[in-house]
Amino acid sequence: MKGILVAAIITAFVVAAVESLHCVQCNSLTDSCDNSNITECLSHANASCTSFMTNSSLGAANIYQDKACSAENCREGRDMVEAFTVHVSDNEHFHFISQCCQGKECNDTSDALAPPLEDVSNNTECLACYGSNESSCNVQLRKCYKEERCVNLVAEFKTDLKTKKLVLRGCSNISNSTCQFLSAENRTVGGVIFLKFECVDSANSSSTDPVTTPPASSFNVSSAPTSNEPTTLDTGSEISVTPAAFVSLLLLGLLF
Repeated sequence: MKGILVAAIITAFVVAAVESLHCVQCNSLTDSCDNSNITECLSHANASCTSFMTNSSLGAANIYQDKACSAENCREGRDMVEAFTVHVSDNEHFHFISQCCQGKECNDTSDALAPPLEDVSNNTECLACYGSNESSCNVQLRKCYKEERCVNLVAEFKTDLKTKKLVLRGCSNISNSTCQFLSAENRTVGGVIFLKFECVDSANSSSTDPVTTPPASSFNVSSAPTSNEPTTLDTGSEISVTPAAFVSLLLLGLLF
């Protein structure tokens, strides 16, 4: 009887351990995933559900959604990037939001709407434009909302069928940590590849290339003395020898 009970407990644990995760699985550049069914994840991708969504009004209403099962447990940064919005004008924006979860049917939300901002502008001005390439991005100067700064990004949105590229400049409420994370070259978040991502305080401080800091060794080399000049240490050594020789001669004179 006891053996049967132990076997039942072990079986229950095994079943619980291999219980499949169910997530929404959808990847689209044109259609919403709202009507997609929640399906069982494959055994090699059964750790978490992920969701990466953009909502924009750049030219026309555009949406990109990538919902999937993942083999990795949720980790901040890789799977969860703090939501941010980029404003090109008062009526044109780009909003990005991501989600990772490890529960039942947890990535079936579609909340990718940009949050409302206070209609209070500050003194920050940014270059603003959007297009499918650099030449189609017709830059204009935009005055930002409160607590916004300038963003310059190039991103690719991938599906199984095609890839869409976006060049975007404008004012954004992006956080320092998110900007630093996305600034890494070819940072991939879900199906979005950020080929370029720069954050600056204003249009005047914008630059095509990030500022690089010279290595510390260059300062050491420039301050190091040349081999043609005597160092202070060498001079001190010569001075210290003279009194010693004088004392030795004096003692010899007293002895003889």
